[in-house]
Amino acid sequence: MSLDYQKLIDWPFPVTRRHYGPADCIHYARGFGAGAAADWAETDQPYIEEGKNLKALPMIAVALTDGEFWQQNPETGIVWQQIVHAQESLRIHRPLATEGEVVVTQKIDEIFDRGADKGAVMLQSLQLSDPQGETLASIEVTTVLRGNGGFGGKPQNTPRPAPLPERPADALLEIPTPPEPDTPFRLSAEIAVAAQTEGKAQSMIRGLGCFGLAGRGALKLACNNNAERLRSLTVRYAGPMFSGETMRLELWHSAPGQALLRMHAVERDKPVLSYGMIEYDPKN
Repeated sequence: MSLDYQKLIDWPFPVTRRHYGPADCIHYARGFGAGAAADWAETDQPYIEEGKNLKALPMIAVALTDGEFWQQNPETGIVWQQIVHAQESLRIHRPLATEGEVVVTQKIDEIFDRGADKGAVMLQSLQLSDPQGETLASIEVTTVLRGNGGFGGKPQNTPRPAPLPERPADALLEIPTPPEPDTPFRLSAEIAVAAQTEGKAQSMIRGLGCFGLAGRGALKLACNNNAERLRSLTVRYAGPMFSGETMRLELWHSAPGQALLRMHAVERDKPVLSYGMIEYDPKN
């Protein structure tokens, strides 16, 4: 199906305000798998235990920008049943409090045409600010529109990241996904790639949930579980993640304050994240 390039570039996203509190921080953390395993209890405690010591996981910034499924609007021309979350990037400008009001703005930056048989690639940016206008977090999302190629747009020219090191990982861990099939960030069976799980004991988890879970693991490996050290996290999705399974996260230190990573589903022996990068404060 063809889409109107300029119409999407000019899409009138409303500015939205959202208030969140400690209960939301805990809810999102649990959606990222926190509290799912006894051997992660000490690591997860700061993010799911109510009280004055509660901390907000940086990845909840992505959840706070998550809103209306605008791609379902027929006027977009997007075949929403065939969209695939390809890549996500989060940059933290100021650590998030456990309660406050945030302002969300977003826009479409570019849409590349890969051809009628390969779909299109849409680049979207979102910004999370406080009511005074100070930026808290910046998010970039890459989505493949598998049903919208061949609209006559420019070809994709974004460079691929450098390959992961061939040496064994410098650090690794295993981390369980949320066990419940009704986990908050499960993917709707309306989406074509998720329909295979309908009626089964496992659910496919949205990219948001996968991003948050990978972030928890990266914080533990690179930041000694100190959320305030995170500067940015980027991941490239390679395959689905399901509830009730185990992820193996591998990490390579590449420079001071920077590391590369990937994530693999243990039981299925399948890649979930083919590439990731974390930037963090190396001094804390």
